[in-house]
Amino acid sequence: MLITKNYFEKYTDKETFSKLKIDKTIPLFLDKIEEQYQDLVAVGSSLKNVTYKELISDVKKTNQVISNEQIPFKSNVGVICNNNYDFVKTALGVMAYGAVATLLPVQLDEKTIFGCCMKYQLTCLFYEKSIAEKIEFAKKMAPMVKFIEIAEYNVDEKEYNYDIKETDPACIVLTGGTTGKSKGAILSHLAVMTGTLNGAYGLKEVFNDVYYSIMPLTHVFGLIRNLLTSLYTGSTIYFCLDKRTMFKEIKEVKPTILIVVPALAEIFLNLTKQFGLDFLGGNLKTIICGGASVPPYLVEEFPKFGVTLLPGYGLTETAPIAALTPEYKPMIGSAGKPVICADIKIDNPNENGEGEILIKSTTLMLGYYEDEETTNDVIKDGYFHSGDIGYINEDGYLFITGRCKNVIVTQNGKNIYPEEIELLLGNIPEIKESMVYGKQDAEKKNEKELIITAKIIPNYEEIEKEHGKDLTEEQVYDIIWEKVKEVNRQLTSYKAIKRIEIKNDEFEKTTTMKIKRYVELKKES
Repeated sequence: MLITKNYFEKYTDKETFSKLKIDKTIPLFLDKIEEQYQDLVAVGSSLKNVTYKELISDVKKTNQVISNEQIPFKSNVGVICNNNYDFVKTALGVMAYGAVATLLPVQLDEKTIFGCCMKYQLTCLFYEKSIAEKIEFAKKMAPMVKFIEIAEYNVDEKEYNYDIKETDPACIVLTGGTTGKSKGAILSHLAVMTGTLNGAYGLKEVFNDVYYSIMPLTHVFGLIRNLLTSLYTGSTIYFCLDKRTMFKEIKEVKPTILIVVPALAEIFLNLTKQFGLDFLGGNLKTIICGGASVPPYLVEEFPKFGVTLLPGYGLTETAPIAALTPEYKPMIGSAGKPVICADIKIDNPNENGEGEILIKSTTLMLGYYEDEETTNDVIKDGYFHSGDIGYINEDGYLFITGRCKNVIVTQNGKNIYPEEIELLLGNIPEIKESMVYGKQDAEKKNEKELIITAKIIPNYEEIEKEHGKDLTEEQVYDIIWEKVKEVNRQLTSYKAIKRIEIKNDEFEKTTTMKIKRYVELKKES
């Protein structure tokens, strides 16, 4: 299904739509926001508000610093920094210079940082002062890399590299968290800028918003849909500097839009039910939710408080949005409609229309860094093979039902997608979180049949509220099992959960709060 720009005109007010034009490279994008928003606040904080004019000045100074080090164009330049203004000016500066911003998560340990210097052949690494100790090992082991501490540079401003082509690489974003194998997805300038523009479609109002950024800026969702779309629309963005003070900051900042993963949206909903919308600042109008499957009840419940929650779908490799929900016409349970210039189709659909989701788009990555084999495995005939299972209904809405790698195949050849069952379990108040998988019966090792098993973290607060305090482990188990039976009644017999395991410690998670299934399953082996 190919969606064009004209499609979204139906779901965006005319004045807004007329302003939405693509800037094909980072320098052209920076020129535009400087011209249109000069004196508006681009990045806000309790210490200092930075205007768009000041941001552009700092980006150009970063350009000069890179030039002084004689860094070659198109070479890979690392950026490792917390979510803050230093990250913004540095990442934009690197891309505007014509180098490739290689974005390293700040939580990496010293040996992994060194490994990334080698793997991505970094010519230079910008690092934040607060993590200087973690850089020392790389400095000793990689003398060919130039290390630059991010600072307020006392240098002249250098103009951008306007020779950059739209097909040139802009950044490398690491991906892979749920499988354990990290890959570097190379995104072109056109992919990054189209992804930025996609974030603005389908909304009633998109300009002059107030963003509060929680997502890591090294993640494509945080970088493009959060940071760059906020700048594109002349909005002000604040960064969560410390999770411990997040709610205090939200109340002070009074954001109008939040970009979050479903797990965080659920927390926000529960707090809003308890304390009212003022707990989230009182001005919140829109939540963009992605990074994992969105439980339908979140879409249904938030409007009761005057907030619209809009699910979306995408991957690092699609920079990031492949589908989004138009604010004018949401559909409960769906991930929305394909974005502009995106061709989404279902490969080899079954009797229910379900199959692997294939995506062709101008936002598609150039490939994985120095990994032609894996690139060719996932991009075939111009389509990216997402590994996600879904279907498109008659109205063109995309529904995500599971992951190819997570599929449980029964002895009679039936496919079970655990995410479908987990979504149902997630609607039960007594269940905090779950992971469904196929487990071999210890007494039947030679048989192929797997037992559908659910690892469940109980919501003890809700259990105490509804069923009383001082319950034994057996009583908690019985309560959860009765709730699981209710879910089983909604499923066909072969999908029914046969066994549950109560888990009292947290699942290991990626930065987008997805369960690291490979870690949990390894514990079973």
